[in-house]
Amino acid sequence: MNSDRGHWYLLTALILGLMLGLAYSWVVSPLTQKDTHPATLREDYQDVYRSLIARAYQANRNLPRARARLELLGDEEPALALAAQAQRSLAERGDQEMARLLADLSTDLRNTPETAAEDQLEPTPSPEPGEGSPPQTPMEATGTAAADQETASATPTAETLSPTATATEAPPFTLQDQAAICNPDLSAPLIQVYATDAEGQGLPGVEIIVSWGTDNRETFFTGLKPDLGDGYADFEVDPGVAYTVELPENRTLVEELQVQQCGGDGDEPYWGSWEIYITHPN
Repeated sequence: MNSDRGHWYLLTALILGLMLGLAYSWVVSPLTQKDTHPATLREDYQDVYRSLIARAYQANRNLPRARARLELLGDEEPALALAAQAQRSLAERGDQEMARLLADLSTDLRNTPETAAEDQLEPTPSPEPGEGSPPQTPMEATGTAAADQETASATPTAETLSPTATATEAPPFTLQDQAAICNPDLSAPLIQVYATDAEGQGLPGVEIIVSWGTDNRETFFTGLKPDLGDGYADFEVDPGVAYTVELPENRTLVEELQVQQCGGDGDEPYWGSWEIYITHPN
């Protein structure tokens, strides 16, 4: 009788000890991590980390520093990780400006070799005093400084010679071509936009605006699908709906755009897509 009671007491003590230990470790003195490595952050915190890097890069345009910070996350392809985050942000109707910054950094990472970016930081060595010329005496240095000051005062400044510059508006994109296409490999009907410069190079980060109905409006950017080209962007559409495609500042490219049905001759019908080609003169 007493031995049975002793077993129950032991089991009760173990349970109480376990509960007290959990309460102490979870409530009284929980584990806190300091100076955590970015690679160990939760996925949503890693997204915040990339966003901060992209915003810092917008301010200082220091690509080697941004590259080094991104490497701390341990992504196999930092540029692709940035592009994927930008796509998720647009799909979830998040911060469109941040999506553009992420896409801009992703494009610069892919288009700038790492060695070239590091070369930009190499300081230009300045000659040591006396190197290549005899040292000046205090009297010679004073005379040289006075001569330089006299020459500078006699030389008209650029401000005196140059008129005040007036900012001119950059020329806009021009619509080069638009075409309805039938591509059975596409999983959904799309509006596909290709933005290039005068030499035919894709331009990432171009904002495209699509509107339909009374007050429906969406924004997307080129360069978020690097496997399809830096200047590529697409938007999934619904059959039977008319869309307007424009650029910022109400620069309309195409109006009343509707996808057409494709297929025939025994093939299963499917909805087609549209391709729009725009070019910037610069």
